[in-house]
Amino acid sequence: MTKMNHIDRISYSSLIEGILPKMLEIGIPLNEGRIYLALLLEPSIPASKLCEITGIPDSKIYSILESATKLNMVEVQYGLPKTYRATAPVPLIMEVKSALKSKYENGIRISESVEAQLQEVWANVNKNAVNENGLEIAYVVKGVVNIVSKMKEMIFVARRDVMIILPNLNLFSSIQEQLMEAKSRGVHIRIAMPQKDLTKVSSDTNAFDISILSQQCCDTWLLVADGRLLTVSKGASEHETSAILTKDRVLVQMSEAYFENPSCCFRTL
Repeated sequence: MTKMNHIDRISYSSLIEGILPKMLEIGIPLNEGRIYLALLLEPSIPASKLCEITGIPDSKIYSILESATKLNMVEVQYGLPKTYRATAPVPLIMEVKSALKSKYENGIRISESVEAQLQEVWANVNKNAVNENGLEIAYVVKGVVNIVSKMKEMIFVARRDVMIILPNLNLFSSIQEQLMEAKSRGVHIRIAMPQKDLTKVSSDTNAFDISILSQQCCDTWLLVADGRLLTVSKGASEHETSAILTKDRVLVQMSEAYFENPSCCFRTL
């Protein structure tokens, strides 16, 4: 057999140490990766030479070559003897990236489904929570990120009515998907927004019952969903902003009256 020269041996060794671990991380199998790197260095060689370069025994080399061919990593050149060459890296890695993207997106969909199901269970367990004296428990939610997450959860589990005052466009964008999904389930959606923001998203709000939020109320931020109230107190920063979540009937009724007050929110024509 023809032996590899010193330069070839160093090149293959450096590829195995430097690139192969990264190939494994993106899902390329170990032995198929070893074969591919060998064929990058020495294209159009027979299986016997691949055994010599990679150290893979001849009893396994053909099954691995078949697997590598199915993965579009190797091309077969028929002749006597049959030889093999590596496919071009760009289309190979494009296929890998496509598979990784598909796996990632599927993972995101599954995680969102799991989150939604867990949130629904959590909400149903806690929606009637009272303390030992029979008084309604109010929960404090701290930080804008957590508040928006709670708003999404409340909209998701709503079955009848969602009433919400949105003081800015960013907030609407954050929960728009959940509002549209709730609307598709038949939930009545009432939204109050500043006039300047409403004109920017008019096409996105046609499905909702819209009111214009007066200038004097533009710092108000609250959500009522099926009798649960989330009212927000804006802090000096997003981290210091906090909200109270409660089912207290008096507070819920006061919030609904506030929404219906023409001096705060007035209906669009």
